[in-house]
Amino acid sequence: MKKLLFMLPVALLCWSCSSSTSDDLSKGPGSETTNGIVALVGDAPAAFAGVALRKVDFTVDEFAPENAMVQPDVYASENGSFTLDTLDFDSSDVFRLTVVHGGAAFTQVFSGSEMSGVDTVVLEPTGSVTGAVTVPEGSDFVWVGVLGMDVMVQSDSNGRFALPQLPSTDSLKLYFVKDGGKKSFKEVEVKPEAYKNEVVNAVEPPKQDDPKDDDNIKFVAVVDGAPVVGAVAALRAPDFEVEEPVAERSMVVGDFESDENGKFSFAKPDSGSYRLTVVSSDKVYSKVLTVKQLAKLDTVELVSTGTLVGRITLMSDMPYAYAGVQGLDVLVKTDENGNYVFPSLPVGDSIELYFVSEKENKLTATLKTVVDGNASEFQAPSMLLQDFEGKEFPYWYINRDTLGSKITPSEVKEGVVYDSSRKSKVFHGEYQLKAFEDYAWALVGTSLRETAWNLSLLDSIVFYAKGNGQVRVAFENWDKFTEELGMNLKASSPWIDVDSTWKRIVVTPAQLYMNAADKMAGSFPWSTVKNYVKQIHIFASGGTEFYIDDIWLYGALF
Repeated sequence: MKKLLFMLPVALLCWSCSSSTSDDLSKGPGSETTNGIVALVGDAPAAFAGVALRKVDFTVDEFAPENAMVQPDVYASENGSFTLDTLDFDSSDVFRLTVVHGGAAFTQVFSGSEMSGVDTVVLEPTGSVTGAVTVPEGSDFVWVGVLGMDVMVQSDSNGRFALPQLPSTDSLKLYFVKDGGKKSFKEVEVKPEAYKNEVVNAVEPPKQDDPKDDDNIKFVAVVDGAPVVGAVAALRAPDFEVEEPVAERSMVVGDFESDENGKFSFAKPDSGSYRLTVVSSDKVYSKVLTVKQLAKLDTVELVSTGTLVGRITLMSDMPYAYAGVQGLDVLVKTDENGNYVFPSLPVGDSIELYFVSEKENKLTATLKTVVDGNASEFQAPSMLLQDFEGKEFPYWYINRDTLGSKITPSEVKEGVVYDSSRKSKVFHGEYQLKAFEDYAWALVGTSLRETAWNLSLLDSIVFYAKGNGQVRVAFENWDKFTEELGMNLKASSPWIDVDSTWKRIVVTPAQLYMNAADKMAGSFPWSTVKNYVKQIHIFASGGTEFYIDDIWLYGALF
Protein backbone atom coordinates (compact mmCIF):
# COMPACT_ATOMS: atom_id res chain seq x y z
CA MET A 1 0.00 0.00 0.00
CA LYS A 2 1.48 3.36 -1.00
CA LYS A 3 1.07 5.93 1.82
CA LEU A 4 1.72 9.67 1.43
CA LEU A 5 2.03 11.96 4.45
CA PHE A 6 1.16 15.68 4.26
CA MET A 7 -0.22 18.56 6.45
CA LEU A 8 -2.27 21.74 5.97
CA PRO A 9 -4.66 24.19 7.82
CA VAL A 10 -7.50 24.86 5.35
CA ALA A 11 -11.21 24.69 4.43
CA LEU A 12 -12.96 21.90 2.47
CA LEU A 13 -12.78 21.86 -1.32
CA CYS A 14 -14.88 19.93 -3.85
CA TRP A 15 -14.94 19.61 -7.69
CA SER A 16 -16.88 17.25 -9.98
CA CYS A 17 -14.72 16.09 -12.90
CA SER A 18 -16.40 14.26 -15.80
CA SER A 19 -15.64 13.62 -19.44
CA SER A 20 -18.00 16.45 -20.43
CA THR A 21 -16.35 19.05 -18.15
CA SER A 22 -12.66 18.22 -18.44
CA ASP A 23 -11.76 20.06 -21.67
CA ASP A 24 -9.06 22.08 -19.88
CA LEU A 25 -7.46 18.82 -18.73
CA SER A 26 -7.52 17.10 -22.09
CA LYS A 27 -4.11 16.34 -23.54
CA GLY A 28 -4.53 12.81 -24.83
CA PRO A 29 -5.82 9.37 -23.88
CA GLY A 30 -5.39 8.11 -20.33
CA SER A 31 -7.11 6.16 -17.55
CA GLU A 32 -10.83 6.54 -16.94
CA THR A 33 -10.82 6.88 -13.16
CA THR A 34 -8.48 6.50 -10.25
CA ASN A 35 -8.81 3.37 -8.22
CA GLY A 36 -10.53 3.92 -4.90
CA ILE A 37 -8.39 6.11 -2.60
CA VAL A 38 -8.87 6.09 1.18
CA ALA A 39 -8.22 9.26 3.20
CA LEU A 40 -7.18 8.79 6.83
CA VAL A 41 -6.70 11.09 9.83
CA GLY A 42 -4.41 9.04 12.03
CA ASP A 43 -5.92 5.54 11.81
CA ALA A 44 -9.50 6.80 11.38
CA PRO A 45 -11.27 7.41 8.06
CA ALA A 46 -11.55 11.08 7.07
CA ALA A 47 -15.31 10.90 6.64
CA PHE A 48 -16.70 13.30 4.03
CA ALA A 49 -13.32 14.95 3.47
CA GLY A 50 -13.22 17.48 0.65
CA VAL A 51 -11.15 16.50 -2.37
CA ALA A 52 -9.82 18.69 -5.21
CA LEU A 53 -7.55 18.12 -8.18
CA ARG A 54 -5.96 21.16 -9.87
CA LYS A 55 -3.26 21.67 -12.44
CA VAL A 56 -0.01 22.38 -10.64
CA ASP A 57 0.09 25.96 -12.00
CA PHE A 58 -3.63 26.65 -11.42
CA THR A 59 -4.42 30.21 -10.27
CA VAL A 60 -7.69 31.77 -9.16
CA ASP A 61 -9.50 33.61 -11.98
CA GLU A 62 -11.78 35.88 -9.95
CA PHE A 63 -10.16 37.66 -7.06
CA ALA A 64 -12.77 37.15 -4.38
CA PRO A 65 -11.04 36.66 -1.06
CA GLU A 66 -11.53 32.99 -0.22
CA ASN A 67 -10.16 31.50 2.97
CA ALA A 68 -10.68 27.89 1.90
CA MET A 69 -7.69 26.04 0.49
CA VAL A 70 -9.88 24.57 -2.21
CA GLN A 71 -13.50 24.36 -3.25
CA PRO A 72 -14.04 20.55 -3.25
CA ASP A 73 -14.64 18.67 -6.49
CA VAL A 74 -15.89 15.59 -4.67
CA TYR A 75 -16.37 14.48 -1.08
CA ALA A 76 -15.15 11.24 0.43
CA SER A 77 -17.68 8.73 1.72
CA GLU A 78 -18.25 8.14 5.42
CA ASN A 79 -15.49 5.53 5.15
CA GLY A 80 -13.08 8.12 3.77
CA SER A 81 -12.93 6.63 0.27
CA PHE A 82 -13.22 8.58 -3.01
CA THR A 83 -12.47 8.31 -6.72
CA LEU A 84 -11.54 10.94 -9.30
CA ASP A 85 -12.39 10.89 -13.00
CA THR A 86 -9.05 11.13 -14.82
CA LEU A 87 -10.33 10.55 -18.36
CA ASP A 88 -8.10 12.22 -20.95
CA PHE A 89 -5.25 12.84 -18.52
CA ASP A 90 -1.95 12.77 -20.34
CA SER A 91 0.87 10.94 -18.59
CA SER A 92 2.95 14.12 -18.74
CA ASP A 93 0.31 16.34 -17.08
CA VAL A 94 1.08 17.35 -13.49
CA PHE A 95 -1.64 17.98 -10.90
CA ARG A 96 -1.94 18.86 -7.23
CA LEU A 97 -4.24 16.61 -5.22
CA THR A 98 -5.53 18.21 -2.00
CA VAL A 99 -7.72 16.50 0.60
CA VAL A 100 -9.08 18.46 3.57
CA HIS A 101 -10.89 17.36 6.70
CA GLY A 102 -11.41 19.95 9.45
CA GLY A 103 -8.01 21.19 10.63
CA ALA A 104 -6.07 18.43 8.85
CA ALA A 105 -5.08 18.11 5.20
CA PHE A 106 -3.05 16.25 2.61
CA THR A 107 -1.53 17.71 -0.54
CA GLN A 108 0.87 16.32 -3.15
CA VAL A 109 1.83 16.87 -6.76
CA PHE A 110 1.34 13.90 -9.15
CA SER A 111 1.66 13.24 -12.84
CA GLY A 112 -1.31 11.73 -14.62
CA SER A 113 0.36 8.31 -14.67
CA GLU A 114 1.16 8.41 -10.94
CA MET A 115 -2.45 8.91 -9.88
CA SER A 116 -3.35 5.27 -10.50
CA GLY A 117 -0.74 4.20 -7.94
CA VAL A 118 -2.21 6.17 -5.05
CA ASP A 119 -4.47 4.17 -2.72
CA THR A 120 -4.08 5.90 0.70
CA VAL A 121 -3.47 9.46 1.78
CA VAL A 122 -2.89 10.45 5.40
CA LEU A 123 -4.06 13.89 6.52
CA GLU A 124 -1.96 15.82 9.04
CA PRO A 125 -2.44 19.09 10.99
CA THR A 126 -2.04 22.30 9.03
CA GLY A 127 0.26 25.30 9.45
CA SER A 128 0.00 28.99 8.61
CA VAL A 129 1.95 31.55 6.60
CA THR A 130 2.12 35.27 7.27
CA GLY A 131 4.33 37.95 5.80
CA ALA A 132 4.56 41.00 3.62
CA VAL A 133 5.10 41.83 -0.03
CA THR A 134 5.87 45.11 -1.75
CA VAL A 135 2.64 46.66 -3.02
CA PRO A 136 3.23 47.75 -6.65
CA GLU A 137 2.96 51.44 -7.41
CA GLY A 138 -0.62 52.42 -8.21
CA SER A 139 -2.12 49.52 -6.23
CA ASP A 140 -3.87 49.69 -2.87
CA PHE A 141 -3.16 46.06 -1.95
CA VAL A 142 -2.01 42.70 -3.32
CA TRP A 143 -3.87 39.41 -3.85
CA VAL A 144 -1.99 36.41 -2.43
CA GLY A 145 -2.73 32.86 -3.60
CA VAL A 146 -1.22 29.35 -3.66
CA LEU A 147 -0.55 27.65 -6.99
CA GLY A 148 -2.74 24.56 -7.39
CA MET A 149 -5.28 25.69 -4.77
CA ASP A 150 -8.33 27.93 -4.61
CA VAL A 151 -7.21 30.01 -1.62
CA MET A 152 -6.85 33.74 -2.25
CA VAL A 153 -6.42 36.45 0.41
CA GLN A 154 -6.05 40.21 0.23
CA SER A 155 -3.13 42.02 1.84
CA ASP A 156 -3.46 45.30 3.72
CA SER A 157 -2.21 48.58 2.27
CA ASN A 158 1.31 47.81 3.52
CA GLY A 159 1.39 44.40 1.81
CA ARG A 160 0.97 42.37 4.99
CA PHE A 161 -1.05 39.17 4.62
CA ALA A 162 -2.05 36.01 6.48
CA LEU A 163 -2.87 32.54 5.11
CA PRO A 164 -4.24 30.87 8.26
CA GLN A 165 -4.34 27.27 6.97
CA LEU A 166 -2.02 25.56 4.52
CA PRO A 167 -0.67 21.99 4.10
CA SER A 168 2.42 21.37 6.17
CA THR A 169 4.51 18.61 4.59
CA ASP A 170 4.74 19.64 0.95
CA SER A 171 6.45 22.66 -0.51
CA LEU A 172 3.98 25.20 -1.84
CA LYS A 173 4.39 28.22 -4.06
CA LEU A 174 2.74 31.54 -3.24
CA TYR A 175 1.91 33.92 -6.08
CA PHE A 176 1.13 37.63 -5.91
CA VAL A 177 -1.21 39.62 -8.14
CA LYS A 178 -1.49 43.39 -7.90
CA ASP A 179 -4.80 45.16 -7.35
CA GLY A 180 -6.63 45.14 -10.69
CA GLY A 181 -4.06 42.85 -12.33
CA LYS A 182 -4.40 39.41 -13.88
CA LYS A 183 -0.93 37.88 -13.84
CA SER A 184 1.39 37.13 -10.97
CA PHE A 185 4.30 39.54 -10.55
CA LYS A 186 6.15 37.45 -7.96
CA GLU A 187 6.30 33.87 -6.66
CA VAL A 188 7.77 32.60 -3.40
CA GLU A 189 8.22 28.99 -2.24
CA VAL A 190 7.15 28.09 1.31
CA LYS A 191 7.19 24.93 3.44
CA PRO A 192 4.63 25.26 6.27
CA GLU A 193 5.06 23.18 9.42
CA ALA A 194 2.20 21.69 11.44
CA TYR A 195 0.91 24.02 14.17
CA LYS A 196 3.56 26.61 13.29
CA ASN A 197 3.63 29.90 11.41
CA GLU A 198 6.13 30.60 8.64
CA VAL A 199 7.01 34.23 7.99
CA VAL A 200 7.56 35.27 4.38
CA ASN A 201 9.46 38.44 3.51
CA ALA A 202 8.73 39.40 -0.10
CA VAL A 203 9.43 43.10 0.45
CA GLU A 204 11.80 44.65 -2.05
CA PRO A 205 14.67 46.61 -0.44
CA PRO A 206 14.25 50.39 -0.82
CA LYS A 207 15.78 51.65 -4.03
CA GLN A 208 18.80 53.88 -3.55
CA ASP A 209 20.29 56.32 -6.02
CA ASP A 210 23.54 54.45 -6.55
CA PRO A 211 24.88 54.97 -3.05
CA LYS A 212 28.60 54.76 -2.63
CA ASP A 213 29.69 51.66 -0.79
CA ASP A 214 31.44 53.83 1.78
CA ASP A 215 28.11 55.42 2.64
CA ASN A 216 26.45 52.08 3.37
CA ILE A 217 25.64 50.68 6.80
CA LYS A 218 27.61 47.43 6.99
CA PHE A 219 27.68 44.81 9.72
CA VAL A 220 27.64 41.05 10.26
CA ALA A 221 24.92 39.20 12.21
CA VAL A 222 26.18 36.33 14.37
CA VAL A 223 24.79 33.76 16.79
CA ASP A 224 27.38 32.39 19.24
CA GLY A 225 30.06 33.90 17.03
CA ALA A 226 28.91 32.18 13.82
CA PRO A 227 27.59 34.29 10.90
CA VAL A 228 23.85 33.97 10.26
CA VAL A 229 22.84 33.46 6.64
CA GLY A 230 19.40 34.68 5.59
CA ALA A 231 18.70 36.82 8.68
CA VAL A 232 16.38 39.76 8.03
CA ALA A 233 16.80 43.31 9.28
CA ALA A 234 14.38 46.23 9.56
CA LEU A 235 14.84 49.93 10.34
CA ARG A 236 11.91 51.68 11.97
CA ALA A 237 11.42 55.03 13.64
CA PRO A 238 11.59 54.52 17.43
CA ASP A 239 7.93 55.60 17.73
CA PHE A 240 6.72 53.63 14.70
CA GLU A 241 3.31 52.02 15.22
CA VAL A 242 1.37 49.61 13.01
CA GLU A 243 -1.33 51.48 11.09
CA GLU A 244 -4.03 48.83 10.74
CA PRO A 245 -4.75 46.12 13.34
CA VAL A 246 -4.78 42.53 12.04
CA ALA A 247 -4.90 39.25 13.88
CA GLU A 248 -1.33 38.13 13.22
CA ARG A 249 1.97 40.02 12.96
CA SER A 250 5.63 39.12 12.81
CA MET A 251 8.12 40.85 15.09
CA VAL A 252 9.35 42.66 11.97
CA VAL A 253 8.90 42.27 8.25
CA GLY A 254 12.50 42.55 7.04
CA ASP A 255 13.73 45.26 4.68
CA PHE A 256 17.16 43.65 4.15
CA GLU A 257 18.62 40.13 4.18
CA SER A 258 22.09 38.94 5.17
CA ASP A 259 24.27 37.29 2.50
CA GLU A 260 26.11 33.96 2.63
CA ASN A 261 28.61 35.50 5.07
CA GLY A 262 25.95 36.89 7.37
CA LYS A 263 26.71 40.42 6.12
CA PHE A 264 24.23 43.26 5.77
CA SER A 265 24.87 46.29 3.56
CA PHE A 266 22.31 49.03 2.95
CA ALA A 267 22.22 52.76 2.34
CA LYS A 268 22.69 55.03 5.33
CA PRO A 269 19.33 56.50 6.42
CA ASP A 270 18.60 60.14 7.12
CA SER A 271 19.91 61.69 10.31
CA GLY A 272 18.15 60.84 13.54
CA SER A 273 17.57 57.67 15.53
CA TYR A 274 16.16 54.32 14.38
CA ARG A 275 15.31 50.96 15.91
CA LEU A 276 17.43 48.35 14.16
CA THR A 277 15.98 44.85 14.51
CA VAL A 278 17.68 41.75 13.12
CA VAL A 279 15.82 38.43 13.29
CA SER A 280 16.72 34.83 12.52
CA SER A 281 14.30 32.15 13.70
CA ASP A 282 14.01 32.59 17.50
CA LYS A 283 17.09 34.83 17.76
CA VAL A 284 17.00 38.62 17.63
CA TYR A 285 18.98 41.83 18.03
CA SER A 286 16.98 45.02 18.55
CA LYS A 287 18.17 48.43 19.71
CA VAL A 288 17.52 52.13 19.09
CA LEU A 289 20.64 53.68 17.53
CA THR A 290 21.60 57.02 16.04
CA VAL A 291 22.82 57.13 12.44
CA LYS A 292 26.37 57.66 13.75
CA GLN A 293 26.04 54.53 15.91
CA LEU A 294 24.65 52.56 12.95
CA ALA A 295 27.63 53.62 10.83
CA LYS A 296 30.04 52.28 13.48
CA LEU A 297 28.40 48.84 13.67
CA ASP A 298 30.67 45.94 12.93
CA THR A 299 28.96 42.87 14.44
CA VAL A 300 25.55 42.38 16.05
CA GLU A 301 24.98 39.35 18.29
CA LEU A 302 21.54 37.73 18.05
CA VAL A 303 20.21 36.25 21.29
CA SER A 304 17.13 34.25 22.26
CA THR A 305 13.86 36.15 22.42
CA GLY A 306 11.65 36.47 25.50
CA THR A 307 7.94 36.18 26.21
CA LEU A 308 5.84 39.00 27.64
CA VAL A 309 2.38 38.44 29.13
CA GLY A 310 0.21 41.27 30.37
CA ARG A 311 -3.23 42.80 30.59
CA ILE A 312 -4.91 46.06 29.62
CA THR A 313 -8.17 47.18 31.21
CA LEU A 314 -10.89 47.27 28.57
CA MET A 315 -13.52 49.95 28.47
CA SER A 316 -17.12 48.82 28.85
CA ASP A 317 -17.84 48.87 25.11
CA MET A 318 -14.62 47.08 24.04
CA PRO A 319 -14.74 43.29 23.44
CA TYR A 320 -10.95 43.24 22.92
CA ALA A 321 -7.99 45.43 21.97
CA TYR A 322 -4.63 45.12 20.21
CA ALA A 323 -1.19 45.49 21.80
CA GLY A 324 1.84 46.58 19.80
CA VAL A 325 5.48 47.53 20.36
CA GLN A 326 6.83 50.83 19.09
CA GLY A 327 9.53 50.36 16.46
CA LEU A 328 8.40 46.80 15.61
CA ASP A 329 5.75 45.40 13.26
CA VAL A 330 4.23 43.08 15.86
CA LEU A 331 0.62 43.52 16.94
CA VAL A 332 -1.29 40.97 19.05
CA LYS A 333 -4.96 40.71 19.96
CA THR A 334 -6.13 40.54 23.56
CA ASP A 335 -8.81 38.22 24.87
CA GLU A 336 -12.12 39.48 26.29
CA ASN A 337 -10.42 40.22 29.64
CA GLY A 338 -7.68 42.33 28.05
CA ASN A 339 -4.95 39.66 28.47
CA TYR A 340 -2.25 39.64 25.78
CA VAL A 341 0.80 37.51 25.00
CA PHE A 342 3.88 38.44 22.98
CA PRO A 343 5.52 35.04 22.42
CA SER A 344 8.69 36.50 20.93
CA LEU A 345 10.19 39.91 21.76
CA PRO A 346 13.71 41.37 22.01
CA VAL A 347 15.29 41.13 25.47
CA GLY A 348 17.59 43.47 27.34
CA ASP A 349 16.55 46.76 25.71
CA SER A 350 13.71 49.01 26.85
CA ILE A 351 10.59 48.75 24.71
CA GLU A 352 7.35 50.71 24.84
CA LEU A 353 3.95 49.07 24.33
CA TYR A 354 0.94 50.86 22.89
CA PHE A 355 -2.68 49.78 22.61
CA VAL A 356 -5.35 50.11 19.95
CA SER A 357 -9.08 49.38 20.22
CA GLU A 358 -10.90 47.04 17.85
CA LYS A 359 -12.14 50.20 16.09
CA GLU A 360 -8.52 51.13 15.29
CA ASN A 361 -8.60 53.98 17.82
CA LYS A 362 -5.35 54.63 19.71
CA LEU A 363 -5.81 54.18 23.44
CA THR A 364 -4.10 56.46 25.91
CA ALA A 365 -2.12 53.69 27.60
CA THR A 366 1.58 53.12 27.01
CA LEU A 367 3.88 50.83 28.94
CA LYS A 368 7.69 50.84 29.09
CA THR A 369 9.36 47.59 30.08
CA VAL A 370 12.37 45.34 29.52
CA VAL A 371 11.66 41.72 28.55
CA ASP A 372 13.38 39.00 30.56
CA GLY A 373 14.96 36.34 28.38
CA ASN A 374 14.99 33.71 31.12
CA ALA A 375 11.29 33.50 31.92
CA SER A 376 7.82 34.35 30.64
CA GLU A 377 7.17 37.62 32.39
CA PHE A 378 3.71 38.81 33.41
CA GLN A 379 3.51 42.57 33.08
CA ALA A 380 1.13 43.61 35.86
CA PRO A 381 -0.93 46.56 34.63
CA SER A 382 -0.80 49.92 36.39
CA MET A 383 -1.35 53.49 35.37
CA LEU A 384 -0.69 56.95 36.72
CA LEU A 385 -4.12 58.54 36.76
CA GLN A 386 -2.80 62.00 37.69
CA ASP A 387 0.44 63.56 39.01
CA PHE A 388 -0.54 67.24 38.58
CA GLU A 389 2.68 67.99 36.65
CA GLY A 390 0.95 69.26 33.52
CA LYS A 391 -0.49 72.64 32.64
CA GLU A 392 -3.92 71.43 31.57
CA PHE A 393 -6.11 68.78 33.19
CA PRO A 394 -8.78 67.54 30.76
CA TYR A 395 -11.78 65.86 32.42
CA TRP A 396 -10.61 66.97 35.90
CA TYR A 397 -12.75 69.29 38.02
CA ILE A 398 -13.53 70.58 41.53
CA ASN A 399 -16.98 70.36 43.11
CA ARG A 400 -18.87 70.66 46.39
CA ASP A 401 -22.11 69.33 47.81
CA THR A 402 -25.50 70.98 47.39
CA LEU A 403 -25.74 72.02 51.07
CA GLY A 404 -23.76 75.21 50.61
CA SER A 405 -20.20 74.00 51.18
CA LYS A 406 -17.43 76.05 49.56
CA ILE A 407 -14.10 75.09 47.97
CA THR A 408 -11.36 77.05 46.28
CA PRO A 409 -9.96 77.23 43.69
CA SER A 410 -12.64 76.78 41.04
CA GLU A 411 -10.38 74.96 38.54
CA VAL A 412 -7.85 72.20 39.14
CA LYS A 413 -4.97 73.99 37.37
CA GLU A 414 -5.34 76.98 39.72
CA GLY A 415 -4.82 74.69 42.73
CA VAL A 416 -1.56 73.15 41.50
CA VAL A 417 1.39 74.24 43.69
CA TYR A 418 4.98 73.10 44.22
CA ASP A 419 5.57 71.05 47.37
CA SER A 420 9.16 70.97 48.65
CA SER A 421 8.73 67.74 50.62
CA ARG A 422 7.35 65.91 47.57
CA LYS A 423 9.77 67.76 45.25
CA SER A 424 6.96 67.96 42.72
CA LYS A 425 3.74 69.75 41.92
CA VAL A 426 0.65 68.73 43.90
CA PHE A 427 -2.99 69.82 44.17
CA HIS A 428 -4.05 72.03 47.10
CA GLY A 429 -7.68 72.78 47.90
CA GLU A 430 -9.26 74.83 50.70
CA TYR A 431 -12.86 74.25 51.76
CA GLN A 432 -15.56 75.24 54.23
CA LEU A 433 -18.51 72.93 54.90
CA LYS A 434 -21.79 74.61 55.77
CA ALA A 435 -23.06 71.59 57.66
CA PHE A 436 -20.62 68.97 58.90
CA GLU A 437 -22.42 65.75 58.32
CA ASP A 438 -21.26 62.47 56.79
CA TYR A 439 -22.55 63.55 53.42
CA ALA A 440 -21.15 67.11 53.48
CA TRP A 441 -18.05 67.25 51.26
CA ALA A 442 -15.75 68.95 48.82
CA LEU A 443 -13.97 67.01 46.10
CA VAL A 444 -11.42 66.92 43.32
CA GLY A 445 -11.95 64.28 40.65
CA THR A 446 -12.24 63.25 37.05
CA SER A 447 -14.82 61.94 34.65
CA LEU A 448 -13.50 59.01 32.61
CA ARG A 449 -13.83 60.61 29.21
CA GLU A 450 -16.62 59.69 26.80
CA THR A 451 -17.20 56.14 27.95
CA ALA A 452 -17.20 54.10 31.13
CA TRP A 453 -14.31 51.95 32.33
CA ASN A 454 -14.58 48.31 33.31
CA LEU A 455 -12.62 48.13 36.57
CA SER A 456 -13.72 44.65 37.61
CA LEU A 457 -10.04 43.57 37.76
CA LEU A 458 -8.89 46.60 39.76
CA ASP A 459 -6.34 45.69 42.43
CA SER A 460 -6.17 49.02 44.27
CA ILE A 461 -6.09 52.80 44.01
CA VAL A 462 -3.07 54.47 45.64
CA PHE A 463 -2.50 58.19 46.26
CA TYR A 464 -0.69 60.57 48.59
CA ALA A 465 -2.61 63.00 50.79
CA LYS A 466 -2.19 65.44 53.67
CA GLY A 467 -4.41 68.08 55.32
CA ASN A 468 -6.26 68.79 58.53
CA GLY A 469 -9.37 66.68 58.17
CA GLN A 470 -10.38 63.50 56.41
CA VAL A 471 -10.39 62.18 52.84
CA ARG A 472 -12.01 59.25 51.09
CA VAL A 473 -12.11 57.90 47.53
CA ALA A 474 -15.21 56.92 45.56
CA PHE A 475 -15.88 55.24 42.23
CA GLU A 476 -19.14 56.35 40.68
CA ASN A 477 -21.29 55.77 37.61
CA TRP A 478 -23.44 58.85 37.71
CA ASP A 479 -25.11 59.73 34.41
CA LYS A 480 -28.47 61.08 33.26
CA PHE A 481 -30.16 57.73 33.83
CA THR A 482 -29.13 57.46 37.48
CA GLU A 483 -29.86 61.15 37.97
CA GLU A 484 -33.43 60.60 36.80
CA LEU A 485 -33.74 57.80 39.37
CA GLY A 486 -32.53 60.16 42.09
CA MET A 487 -29.52 57.92 42.66
CA ASN A 488 -25.76 58.29 42.52
CA LEU A 489 -24.30 54.80 42.28
CA LYS A 490 -21.16 55.24 44.31
CA ALA A 491 -18.79 52.76 45.96
CA SER A 492 -16.84 54.66 48.63
CA SER A 493 -14.01 53.98 51.03
CA PRO A 494 -14.28 54.87 54.72
CA TRP A 495 -13.13 58.35 55.80
CA ILE A 496 -9.35 58.38 56.31
CA ASP A 497 -7.68 60.81 58.73
CA VAL A 498 -4.89 62.99 57.33
CA ASP A 499 -2.52 65.46 58.99
CA SER A 500 0.32 67.78 58.00
CA THR A 501 2.57 64.86 56.96
CA TRP A 502 2.19 63.23 53.55
CA LYS A 503 0.49 59.83 53.85
CA ARG A 504 0.45 57.05 51.24
CA ILE A 505 -3.13 55.78 51.08
CA VAL A 506 -4.02 52.41 49.58
CA VAL A 507 -7.68 51.54 48.97
CA THR A 508 -8.65 48.07 47.71
CA PRO A 509 -12.04 46.99 46.33
CA ALA A 510 -12.72 45.22 49.65
CA GLN A 511 -12.75 48.67 51.29
CA LEU A 512 -15.29 50.06 48.82
CA TYR A 513 -18.60 49.27 50.46
CA MET A 514 -21.95 50.70 51.51
CA ASN A 515 -22.43 51.47 55.17
CA ALA A 516 -25.45 52.74 57.05
CA ALA A 517 -24.12 56.24 57.58
CA ASP A 518 -23.53 56.73 53.84
CA LYS A 519 -26.71 55.05 52.66
CA MET A 520 -28.62 58.32 52.33
CA ALA A 521 -25.83 59.65 50.09
CA GLY A 522 -26.50 56.91 47.53
CA SER A 523 -23.55 54.63 48.15
CA PHE A 524 -23.62 51.11 46.76
CA PRO A 525 -21.38 48.02 46.95
CA TRP A 526 -18.35 47.81 44.66
CA SER A 527 -19.99 44.90 42.83
CA THR A 528 -22.73 47.30 41.66
CA VAL A 529 -20.33 49.86 40.23
CA LYS A 530 -17.13 48.07 39.13
CA ASN A 531 -18.14 47.10 35.58
CA TYR A 532 -19.26 50.61 34.66
CA VAL A 533 -17.22 53.37 36.32
CA LYS A 534 -17.60 56.89 34.97
CA GLN A 535 -16.04 59.05 37.70
CA ILE A 536 -13.29 58.79 40.33
CA HIS A 537 -13.50 61.33 43.16
CA ILE A 538 -11.41 62.15 46.22
CA PHE A 539 -13.56 63.80 48.89
CA ALA A 540 -12.47 66.03 51.78
CA SER A 541 -14.36 66.70 55.00
CA GLY A 542 -13.88 67.56 58.68
CA GLY A 543 -11.25 70.28 58.13
CA THR A 544 -10.33 73.28 55.98
CA GLU A 545 -7.68 72.13 53.49
CA PHE A 546 -6.26 69.05 51.75
CA TYR A 547 -3.41 68.15 49.39
CA ILE A 548 -3.39 65.31 46.83
CA ASP A 549 -0.56 63.90 44.66
CA ASP A 550 0.33 60.92 42.42
CA ILE A 551 -2.90 58.97 42.02
CA TRP A 552 -2.22 55.45 40.69
CA LEU A 553 -4.53 52.64 39.59
CA TYR A 554 -3.10 49.12 39.98
CA GLY A 555 -4.68 46.35 37.93
CA ALA A 556 -5.74 48.98 35.39
CA LEU A 557 -4.01 50.18 32.22
CA PHE A 558 -5.86 52.24 29.62
